[in-house]
Formats: sequence, structure tokens, C-alpha cells
Amino acid sequence: MKRPLPCLIVILLAGAPGTAETLSRAQAVARALERNPDVRRSLADYQGLEGRARQARADALPEIDVYGSYLRYLDPGFLNSPNIDQFPPELIQAFRPLATNLWDGNVSVRQTLWSFSLGRAIRAARHAMQFGQEGIRRARQDVALRAVLAYNAYLVALERAQVAEQVVWQKERHLELARNRRRAGVATDLEVLRFEVNLANARTDLQRLRGASDLARGDLNAVMVAPTDTPIEPSDTLAFVDAAADQPAVAREATANRPELKAATWNERIYDEAIGIYQADSRPRLDLNGAFGWAVRKPHNFLDADYRKWSLSITLKVPLFDGWRTAGKVAQARADRARAGQDRVAVETQIDLEAKQAVDRLRVSRSVLESSELNVGQARRALELTEASYRLGAASTLDVLDAQAALTQAEMSRVEALWAHANARAGVRYVMGQDPLDEHPPQSPDPAPAAPAPGAAAASVTEGTVTP
Repeated sequence: MKRPLPCLIVILLAGAPGTAETLSRAQAVARALERNPDVRRSLADYQGLEGRARQARADALPEIDVYGSYLRYLDPGFLNSPNIDQFPPELIQAFRPLATNLWDGNVSVRQTLWSFSLGRAIRAARHAMQFGQEGIRRARQDVALRAVLAYNAYLVALERAQVAEQVVWQKERHLELARNRRRAGVATDLEVLRFEVNLANARTDLQRLRGASDLARGDLNAVMVAPTDTPIEPSDTLAFVDAAADQPAVAREATANRPELKAATWNERIYDEAIGIYQADSRPRLDLNGAFGWAVRKPHNFLDADYRKWSLSITLKVPLFDGWRTAGKVAQARADRARAGQDRVAVETQIDLEAKQAVDRLRVSRSVLESSELNVGQARRALELTEASYRLGAASTLDVLDAQAALTQAEMSRVEALWAHANARAGVRYVMGQDPLDEHPPQSPDPAPAAPAPGAAAASVTEGTVTP
């Protein structure tokens, strides 16, 4: 008898509103990357860095402004001259102040001709944009890994519930067998009671594992920024994919590709340029300022050559002493640069540790999976022999319960090993700075034990199906 995984999913989602949507691991990752706020925040940060880059490049371009003004004024300045009383009264009367208008329009140009900070500011802005791109890569990798792990966690929760469902089915058969033996007079009420208690406990475990699968589904929906109660029917499985990993190779790949390390390197370069920018405040700079326009009392005289005005200046600034303000800024920038260097060393050390941990997890999970495959076959055979002995009166109730518990533990161990191996594969790819989503075709590990004979009361979880 085979009970496919989708049947169990239908049972688990029967009380959920709406229709369960079929969702692959790749689709879950794509939705998370599209909707997750961490990715969107990194994009917003990059846009802010683009704005700063444009601001830095603006210092290398001319600043052009157009001014227009209207002024009405009355100025008695001539009458306030200290020797006004020496002028004839007729002249004083002729120069009495009158209110008048003044219209002014001009275009001004400001351009930095030379500055020690200009080139460094542009390079620092360019480095900052590279830093922002690595931030986007890191956010996308983090969210993709979270989506893969959440998807795998939902799969293993369903697999655990599937194993528990089969355990309940088997214990129901054991209880029926014990009742038949009691009616035949070869079993006691105590044996039947033990099977009844054991069945009740199995049903409780099944309800608990079904609840855990609902929680795992909520976590997956949260990563995808979807309503947490949205029904999901996963189309992928915890299938085994053979993946070999060598720690030195993984570490080299991680050093070359990890966005955190690249971001730390770009951060160092930014602080290198910042030191030069602050040092430029104590060095000469050359600026050009110019203006051209008209100033008239009557608007119709605009554009008349007699009313033109213009100015042109080249200014050289040579700082001599600023109270060591610039020296203080440079010292702070050097300290920031030293901290950035230590941050990079810390990232390199952490990446090397993560590479070792990822390779170890992959190796251990594969070994555990191979052992669990063998254990499932042995536990299944042991249960078959124990049940046969129990029918003949050569085994006790406790023997059957112990054999069933051993098979359940072996099945759970195999499910956990498949889960750990799937997560380890994603972890290795993440550590190497690659897409955590593994889309290679599934492969089979070492040959599994032969399938049980028809009617055998054992459960085997194999890539989405349960075979009792």
C-alpha cells in the first residue's frame, strides 16, 4: 500500500482556507527575492549611494545659476556727505534723492579648476557604488538561503507527520491483531490495553507533528512575505543530491566570491580615499567665478550693451593654519581605515570557519544518511520477524512495541538526515558565495535495502511516498 505525500498534504491543509497552491523550491526563492523587505532595503541603499556618487561628481562640473531681481529704493547718501554744506543750494536741490527702480539679471558660473580632493571624492563614490552592489548580493543570498531552509523545514515537517501517520496505521493493525488473539484465548487484556495506550500516544504525536507542519508553513510564508495561513503544496522533495566538497576549495571559492569580503575590501578603499579628501583641506585649491548680465532702471533697456555688467575671477586658496582641525579629521579617518582593515580580517576568519563547518555538515549528513538507510532496512526486517513471532506466541507485546519504536526512530533518522543533507548543500553553496538554490537533478545514495514484501507492517519514507 502506498500513500503519496500529496495525500498527506491534503489532510494537513483540509482545515486551511482556500486551495493549496503547488510551489517549488525555486518559486519560493523567487517570491522571497521579489517581496522580502531586506532585498528592497538593499536596493534603496544602493539608490542612495548612486545619489551620493552624483553629488561627488558634481564638484567636477561647473555650477551655473541664473539670477533675477527687482529693487525699488531711496538713498539719501549724497545728502549725508560731511561737506554737503559747502555746495550751492541749487546743486543740493538738483541732487535731492528720488525713489527709483533697479532691474537686475545675470548668469553666474562657478568652477573648481584644481583641488586635491576632487579626484578622490569621485573614486570614493565609485567604490561606494561597488560596496552597494555587494550589499545587494549579500541581501539576495541571505534571503535565498532563508527561503531554501524554510522550504526544507516545511518538507521535513510534512515527512515527520507522514511517518507518524504510518505509525498510527501500524499500531491500529497491532491492536486489531491483539484483540483477535484475545478472542482466540491466546492473549490477555493487559496486552490489548498496552496496544491501546500505545495507539493513543501515537495519535497524540501525529496531532503534534501536524501542528508543527502548520508552523513550518507559516515560517515559509513569512519569508515570502505572504499571509502566514496561505495553503502550500510543495512540489519538490528532500531528495538526495550527491555533492562533494573539499574545504580548501570551498575556502578559496568563498574568498573569491563572498559579497561580505568584497564589501569589506571596497570599504577599505573608501576610507583610503577619505584620508586623502581630508588631507586636501590643508592644500591649495584653484576656483573660477564669473558672471554676466544687465542692470537697468527701465525694463526696456535689458539687452542694451550700455547696461551690461560682467565679472571674472580666479581664486587661489592656500590654507596656512586652521587650528589643527584638518589634522584631527585625518587622524579620525586613519582610525576608521584601521578598523575597516580589522573588519576585513574578521570576515576572512569567519568565512574560513564557515567553510569548514559547511563541509563538515555535508560530510556528516551524508554519513548519517547512509547509516540511516541501512538502519531502516534492518529495523523493518526486525519488525517483520517480531510480528511473525507474536502471531505464533513466541514474542511478547513489549517486543512488538520495541520493534515498532526502533523502526519509527530509524524512519525519523532518515528523514532528519535527508533534511540535514539538503540544508548542508545549500549551506556550502552559500558559503562559496553562490546561489543557495540547488537545482541539480536528484540522485540516489548507496543502494537502499529491498522493499518489504506485500502486507509487511513497516513504513519507509522514500522521496515523497510512504510504503508500509
